[in-house]
Amino acid sequence: MNLQYALLFIGIVIVAVVALTTYDMARLRRPRGRDDLPVDDFPEDETSVRPSVLNATREEGSEKVLRTDVEVTLEEKPRQEVLRKEIRQLEEMATMPLDLASRRPGPPKAKPGREYLSDEKIDFVIHLPGEGPILRDTALGVYKQHEYKLNKARHLYGRHFDTAHWSELQLDSQSTQYGDLTLAIQLVDPRGPIDETELNVFIQLGLQLADALNRPTKLPQTVEEGLARAQELQQFCDTYDVIAGLLVVPATETAFPGQAVEMAARHAGLELGAMNIFHMKNEVAPGSRHLFSMANLDESSSFDPAAWDAIESSGLTFFMSVPCTYHPGEVFNKMVAAAREIADTLGGRLQDQNRRPLADKGIAVIQHQIGEIEEKMRAFGIPPGSETALKLFNDAATP
Repeated sequence: MNLQYALLFIGIVIVAVVALTTYDMARLRRPRGRDDLPVDDFPEDETSVRPSVLNATREEGSEKVLRTDVEVTLEEKPRQEVLRKEIRQLEEMATMPLDLASRRPGPPKAKPGREYLSDEKIDFVIHLPGEGPILRDTALGVYKQHEYKLNKARHLYGRHFDTAHWSELQLDSQSTQYGDLTLAIQLVDPRGPIDETELNVFIQLGLQLADALNRPTKLPQTVEEGLARAQELQQFCDTYDVIAGLLVVPATETAFPGQAVEMAARHAGLELGAMNIFHMKNEVAPGSRHLFSMANLDESSSFDPAAWDAIESSGLTFFMSVPCTYHPGEVFNKMVAAAREIADTLGGRLQDQNRRPLADKGIAVIQHQIGEIEEKMRAFGIPPGSETALKLFNDAATP
């Protein structure tokens, strides 16, 4: 009898151990979200977002959409939002040219003749002056030991000892020597403003680099001034992160055939790109790689180039990022012209983002709002489509 009880007890223990082991293995295999990860589990690179800064990020899809029903102020939150920022960023990243000359990509290289400098409008800067010379790998080695702790875009620049040409150390050859050095970190990006903790970590990096190279440090701004500037830039981004858009819908109840949409889009100069969205490429002007884009109004259905015969569209949406576009008023006119051409070809009509008929009066309202945005952005010192604007509103599109 005692033996039976002993065997029963042993069986219960074995079942419990197996159950606990299975539960632990299931937890290990289960994909964890960012909220489940400890800080140390996050990748230490410039694209990772630590839990400590999640509360400072802007809301997903926070862009404003210009309206035609009333003369809205730039601070007013719109009733309708289109195409989340992640779609635009992924598309821009996917269309970046790839170097297929070798299986392993080589180190990034500087563009010939271009000077690489900190952007004092949006960067917190630490100057490390010195008569030099300092070898590239000496400075870069110390920098790389600590810069991985930062999330925001950061750079180490140097003035060439022989030519006084400024460049980024990571883009130069190992034999390059420098006089003055400059450390810079971006105060705001599409994820939000820098926080005090990260800014202090950045300053510590500057002090460690200065100690290793036996150089003084000069900070044009205090920590308090840097954080205040970050909040000012964040307010600027929140105000002018605006999408201008319009719709082309069938004039009757008949949907647009896929092949007809493809032919009309290409005739108007648009090309199908990543994520199966049509784009008007930016061939010559500064700014984003695309002037404007056209997507299927039904977000759950994309343009599949392998199945044009099976595609039917209930409408097309045209959109452009105002702060990322050089001379956005002119580009908006081009977008309207392309939309009208496609509407005429397909037998459609224009609507605004609230699905109301879009006539010349409504187009003029949007044009006026775009002009106001451009004027105020230029007055702030960051024109639409400038490299600084791209860094603030869409880091994936930065040159």
